[in-house]
Amino acid sequence: MAKIINLKNILIFASIAIVAMSVIVRIIMYINCRSFRWDEAALALSIVPRNWLELLTLPLAKDQSAPVLYVIAVKAIGSIFGYSEGSLRIFSFVAFIGLLICEVISLKKVFNFNNCKICFVVVMSALLPIYTWFSNELKPYMSDAFFVLLIILLYFYYTQGKIKLPILTILYILILGFSSPAVFFIGGTLLFEFISTILNKNKKQMLYIAMSGIVILVIFALYYHWWLQPASEAMKTYWDNWDRNVSITYRILHIFSTIDGSRGLLVWFLVPFALLGIYSLCKSKNKIAWSVVLSLSLAFLASSIGKWPLANRLWLFLPAIVFIFTPIGIDIVLNKAKNKKIMSAIEFSFLLAITLYWSVCCLEHTKHRMYLSSTEINPLISYVQENIKNDEKLYLHPTAVIVFRYKNGYNATKIGNAADNNIIYGKTSLNADVLGNDMQSILENKKTYLLFANHYDKIENGLAVLQKYGTLTEIMNIYDTPLYYFERNEVP
Repeated sequence: MAKIINLKNILIFASIAIVAMSVIVRIIMYINCRSFRWDEAALALSIVPRNWLELLTLPLAKDQSAPVLYVIAVKAIGSIFGYSEGSLRIFSFVAFIGLLICEVISLKKVFNFNNCKICFVVVMSALLPIYTWFSNELKPYMSDAFFVLLIILLYFYYTQGKIKLPILTILYILILGFSSPAVFFIGGTLLFEFISTILNKNKKQMLYIAMSGIVILVIFALYYHWWLQPASEAMKTYWDNWDRNVSITYRILHIFSTIDGSRGLLVWFLVPFALLGIYSLCKSKNKIAWSVVLSLSLAFLASSIGKWPLANRLWLFLPAIVFIFTPIGIDIVLNKAKNKKIMSAIEFSFLLAITLYWSVCCLEHTKHRMYLSSTEINPLISYVQENIKNDEKLYLHPTAVIVFRYKNGYNATKIGNAADNNIIYGKTSLNADVLGNDMQSILENKKTYLLFANHYDKIENGLAVLQKYGTLTEIMNIYDTPLYYFERNEVP
């Protein structure tokens, strides 16, 4: 038994070290300043060049959507620390830290877990590939996970009488401004509380809950009409096309997948334990479990009518919920055994094995989560800025334009110290059969750099055509993000 206790201490210290390392990895990612993806640069277009009055002007550029207080918070951080990739992404990093803190408090106060189980859950979250990625992105998805857990924690404190209903209502309203899926969990907690007051025949409290719900509903309706609806209408076409091309089976199986293709299979392995844990708590009339069930039911209902697509980034709160209920399910399975000491040792070994396996798997994929194929445009831009000459121009593939504009300065009309207007902004994709406007613009110049990023279409055909008219040289290629130099043959 003493050995197990010592091993538990080792597990606790190892878990603290692993979580610390995961934080350090994220800091390194910020220092390395990974280039913006197209989506990030598109959202930055509605934050960086806009002043404070323009910031709240709708719609957001490039059909982007983000909660209003998230946009304001990112703008405030950028105004203080500058508009680098790191400062624009820092809110997501803070949200990740907040998520871990909420997990520790929830597991200790709400579920009364021991330190080993707390370490297990926190390590799972700290090393989850999809959390590693989105904690380093200019997108509100990481903060969605944090605010959902914060709602659950605030509701728990309300049930314990430590937060009064008016304060809870105000906090819920503020959270709505930071997170869109928060509405499902706010609705779930208040709906369950309302049902509870009916069952308990507490008419006075029922009235107060109803008033709180009506106030939140009215404010959300106004907020939706003002801020969310224009964005949701713009995104509807995108998600409708996505729904037509992606089967429901694929969406469900990839709900825990990352942007770099990691499948999140271990999370699926834990789902049955989490479901068992939720079921057990619901049977024992646990308010938190019931509120989570109602909240998820609202989210799935919204998904079924096409209002909240089953896309992994929109459901980033789901892995955290799976993690916090998993140890309860594991306990239920092991507590059926007669020999409690042996089962305790097995449980510890099980948690340790998963933690070690998860740590090794995630360390293997750290490099892939640091960079994404075809998006590392920053080094290419720097090279052109330093080397472009007066008789040379830079062609930007259409999918590289928005990232380039952020990096080069939104109002800049040239790149580097060369001649004015030395940039060719791509409008059509290079094509082997039709020499469109882009191809003609390139061929009008003797020497041209060609920069590609986020290129999801085939560019090889257009490059092959260019080779017929001159010399094409690959200057750089950073994670499948190429920079070419084209020199046109002399026309006789």
